[in-house]
Amino acid sequence: MNNYTNIALPNDLVAKIDEIIKKSNFGYRSRGEFAKEAVRMLLRTIK
Repeated sequence: MNNYTNIALPNDLVAKIDEIIKKSNFGYRSRGEFAKEAVRMLLRTIK
């Protein structure tokens, strides 16, 4: 069973994420990895 859900993002946000991923100094290897970290960070700030 898959424990993941797909979400839709505007193309401009995806393009910005892709730019960050291409800069290897940030350490993100995929859009999913970036998105999971971003959501976790936001959840910590609003908790």
